Formats: sequence, structure tokens, C-alpha cells
Amino acid sequence: MNATDIPHPDGGTPVTDPVAVARVHERLLVPNFPPRELVSVEELLEDVARRSATVRVVGEASDPVAVAITATFTGSPAVLLSYVAIRADQRGRGVGTALLSGLLAGITADPEVSVVLAEVEHPAHHQAHPVHGDPAARLRFYARLGGRILEVPYFQPPVDETQDAVYGMLLLVLAPPERFVHGQRLLPEAGLAAALEEFMAGADPKQYPVGPVLEAAGRPEGVRLLPVEEVGRAPVAHRP
Repeated sequence: MNATDIPHPDGGTPVTDPVAVARVHERLLVPNFPPRELVSVEELLEDVARRSATVRVVGEASDPVAVAITATFTGSPAVLLSYVAIRADQRGRGVGTALLSGLLAGITADPEVSVVLAEVEHPAHHQAHPVHGDPAARLRFYARLGGRILEVPYFQPPVDETQDAVYGMLLLVLAPPERFVHGQRLLPEAGLAAALEEFMAGADPKQYPVGPVLEAAGRPEGVRLLPVEEVGRAPVAHRP
């Protein structure tokens, strides 16, 4: 498929067929993410089957160009943007921006959803990679979509028992609705604390710094929001 043949993503097309989902995992996720950050294809298929994850693609299911995967929580109205990947030959053409702009518009229009969260590597703690991408560029990309850094010492819990946690991560909230923001803070009503408690449930608090994450997310006055330009002020989780 040529760039001129790619329709405007408008949030992408939902994909649930197991073969198509597995193809997305193989062709878009595996080349774009290191193993320690990527769930297995089996887990992704299970999440899609039980509707806790949604896969949206740009392009034909047989030849996906870009993908955005979101995850929901049983105890929180927040949504996590788990993965975004664009095929290498389509980067810089606006495909990713159009995909996420449409996706965010659809999600935020849902009255049952509060905010959209996203995990990003801290550019001061992760180097640019010729295949996996540049954390600084990725952070700027999310900033253009209204992303703001949550003042939480975030880390990505292990994706499975063979992998370690990923430290030096940032947790962003993308274009949060005004009703969930007051005084440059994300209000508790957004459900951040419940979402992270559920997301971190599989991480042993004796082995990983779960406590500081949940403590920061559960502040009764809300969690401070930092502009992307002030990334140097963001707290960072390190290996204990």
C-alpha cells in the first residue's frame, strides 16, 4: 500500500479476528518495542477476546500500517493507551497523529471514560534506538496531542515472569477534560489511583516500587500535571 492509498485513519478500524490481531503483533508491535515492554501475542489475544483491550489499525487487516491498542480497567473509568506503532516506511507522514487524534476524540466523547493515560520512556533515561524509536520524539508527539506528565514515579510492571520491570518511565494523561483538572492537578475523580492499583496488581511490592506509585496517584488533592517541557522535574522510579 502506498502512502497516497492510505485513507484518513479517523481513529482506526477495530480488529478482533485472532489471525489479524496476531499479524498486527508480529508486523507492528514486535519491530517497534523491546521484549521487556511487549506483551506476548497470546496475552494480547486473550485481552481482545475478553474485551479488556481494543486493537485499532490503519490500512488493511492483511497489511496493517499503524496500530493503537487501548486497555480498560474494571474498577476505573480511565483508559490506558498501551501501544502505538507505525510501520517504519510510514513514519513522519501524519498517520500516527491522525490515528490518535481520531481515537482520542472517540474515547473522550464516551461519557463512561474519564481520561486516557499513556506510558512513555523518559528521554533522559532511555536512548534513541534505530528500530524502537526516539523517546524524546515520542514525548513531543504526545505533547502535540495534549499530553501532560503526571507527577508519579512511574515504572512499567513486568509484562510476564521472564521480564523485569521497566524503570525510567513517564505516565502521561492525554488532553484531560477540564472537569477532571483543577489548579494544574488531575482530580481523584478521574480514577487514576484505581487504574494504577489494578495495573500494578501483579507486581510484588516487596520487589518493585509499587508503594510510591500508588501513594502519588492517591493524593487527595489530586496529582500535579507537568508540561512536557518540564520533563526534568518529573519524578523517576529506579530499580530498588
